[in-house]
Amino acid sequence: MFTVVAAPAIAFADDFDTQIEQKNKEITELQSKQAALQSQISGLEAEVAGINAKAQELFAKKETLTKETEQLQQEIADLEVRIERREEAIRNQARDVQVNGSQTTLIEAVINADSITDAIGRVQAMSTIVNANNDLVTQQKEDKQAVEDKKIENETKLGEIQETQVTLEAQKGELERSQADLAVAKADYALQQASKESEKEAIKERKAAAEAEQARIAEEARLAAQAQRQAAQEAQAQEEAQAATNNTTNQTTNNQTNNSQTSTNNNSSNNQTSSSSNNTSSSNTPSSSTTEESNTSVETPAPAPVAPTPTPAPAPSGNGSSVIAEAYKYLGVPYVWGGKTPSGFDCSGFTSYVFRNATGREIGGWTVPQESAGTKISVAEAQPGDLYFWGSAGSTYHVAIALGGGQYIHAPSPGQSVSVSSVGSWGPSFAVRM
Repeated sequence: MFTVVAAPAIAFADDFDTQIEQKNKEITELQSKQAALQSQISGLEAEVAGINAKAQELFAKKETLTKETEQLQQEIADLEVRIERREEAIRNQARDVQVNGSQTTLIEAVINADSITDAIGRVQAMSTIVNANNDLVTQQKEDKQAVEDKKIENETKLGEIQETQVTLEAQKGELERSQADLAVAKADYALQQASKESEKEAIKERKAAAEAEQARIAEEARLAAQAQRQAAQEAQAQEEAQAATNNTTNQTTNNQTNNSQTSTNNNSSNNQTSSSSNNTSSSNTPSSSTTEESNTSVETPAPAPVAPTPTPAPAPSGNGSSVIAEAYKYLGVPYVWGGKTPSGFDCSGFTSYVFRNATGREIGGWTVPQESAGTKISVAEAQPGDLYFWGSAGSTYHVAIALGGGQYIHAPSPGQSVSVSSVGSWGPSFAVRM
């Protein structure tokens, strides 16, 4: 009897021990996975911190370059004032010599001197005047050269500023991708730590949203690459079209020249034949003028090249008023690099947030994907609610929302806030019909 009862009890206990050992094994494996995942999270956090640090360095460089540019512009202005004043002095001196005849040669000064001492004094005075004039001209040349050098240096620094802005905008895409990867990793970590099914479901939803964001950013990267390829193709197509137009023009010119030469030769031959016929049988010819008209060759003009019909700009979406109304809500919001919410915006974060709330559209998280959110048009064709872009297609560095009347609203730069500016003060490179 004891044997019969004890055997199942031992088997039952062994089964619990097996389950506990299996759970311990699963817990150990889970802890190992979590440790590896935590290492991945730490790496992604370090990557995000590195991108932010690099962005701050670029901002500091941009600020330094901007100050140096302002200093150069002031130095150029000061030099130009000095040059103008010196030019006026030289003109006045030349005018005085011309009007009053006060120019005196060295020989005249010596001859007209009352004594040797007077002659020496006059020579020294004239030498002083000549040296002063020479110094004046020399300084004038040096200042003018300095202006040219500083202008070149200023243009170089402005180019560096623009390159810095392009790099910052590209960094934004890297930051978004790293943040999305970090969100997925954290969601995985939270999912593994969750113990209740309801919590797991909520975390799964968060993970799905993070994966969707990751997919969206990957799509933005694809669109950015596509925009860059399209810009290159458009540039190549324009070059080929220009070459074709030049060939057509040259061919038309050659045809016209050949036709003109042929007509001239025909007219000469016909005139000679008509003259011979008139001399031989003038009595049988009704009229010499009739004969000349019948023998005259009529030149057929070559067809003019047909200019390609320009593609009309697409019609506006009709959401311009709602987009502008939404944008005006955030006047005064401070600029924050990488900012996407009303607590702080950067240029592309501002446009993305406005279109999402005004139209429900996702237009991309930085400038290059936003170029593909509509149809590229010229700045003059832009209407309220369209987007303005600065920089070349595929490597833009700033974006704003067109308001109409040559104005736009944007998040300008660090230290500033969302505000309205005009095309005249800082003009965009192209626009996109939204």
